Amino acid sequence: MQGFSLAFNVVVPLVIYMAVGVLIRALKLFSEDTLRELNAVIFKVLIPLSLFFDIYSADLDNVVSAPLFLWTSGLITATFVIALLVSIKLIPDRADVPTVAQGIYRSNTVLFGTVISRSIAGETGAAIMAALFVVVVPLLNILAVIDFEVMRGGKVNIKKTLWQIAKNPLVVAGILGGLVNLSGIRLPELVCAPLMTLGELASPLALVVLGAMLSFKSMVSHRGRLLAAVFCKLVAVPAVCLSIMALLGYRGASMAALLAVFASPTAVASTPMAQTLGGNVKLAGEIVALTTALSVVTVFLFIAALSNLGLL
Repeated sequence: MQGFSLAFNVVVPLVIYMAVGVLIRALKLFSEDTLRELNAVIFKVLIPLSLFFDIYSADLDNVVSAPLFLWTSGLITATFVIALLVSIKLIPDRADVPTVAQGIYRSNTVLFGTVISRSIAGETGAAIMAALFVVVVPLLNILAVIDFEVMRGGKVNIKKTLWQIAKNPLVVAGILGGLVNLSGIRLPELVCAPLMTLGELASPLALVVLGAMLSFKSMVSHRGRLLAAVFCKLVAVPAVCLSIMALLGYRGASMAALLAVFASPTAVASTPMAQTLGGNVKLAGEIVALTTALSVVTVFLFIAALSNLGLL
């Protein structure tokens, strides 16, 4: 019963934030352009601020764990390889192959990660999640480029890919937060307070905007591939990966962060990636929409199960 109570307390705020976004869409209070601009502000300014201060204020000696980073990276990479190989085997359309594969391995960790980990494990969970961002975000970007370029028959431009990752606001914020933390420099409270307040707006505002941007049109024609991607992303991948990490002994705040990494819905960024690199844009958007909507249920069930097993 305690597990369901914890799951309920974590998931209900997510539902409310996204429901407000759905209402905004229904009332047509914002145009599509305005929503895209808000989304850009969130991902380029507010979330990097939140990430910076999570790492800046963390006790990195107790948070950073090389084995945790290595196992998480290894499982993400293994998921990518399996998803791509199976998609190549079963899907004839070359544009759909990388799109479906990306829908399975690429999680919306940036948006859902801090919310889930902080709700379950407080500031310790948020700090572990923030540290994982520094590894997970670049890795997912690299794998996405490889994914699409392999199917296009193109050559991966390593220099260009690394430069794109180096410019990613999340990577920059994570590295800066770590450097300032390790340097022992303490920023003036007068500066930190307003910036931290802005960072705290990131997750709720991002979920509201995500709810306003959800679209479920034209799903019927892609239903087979769509449902397969959704099942793998929300059920199969987190079940397998979290089981492995549990067997390796991870519990508590670390497991909360791992839940956020593996059980989060497909990243919103996967849609523009599919558009830029020749994937199926409509299918990519549908995977994002459906995994986001259904993750409310699956995340709830995973939290309840892990809590009842004593892993959270």
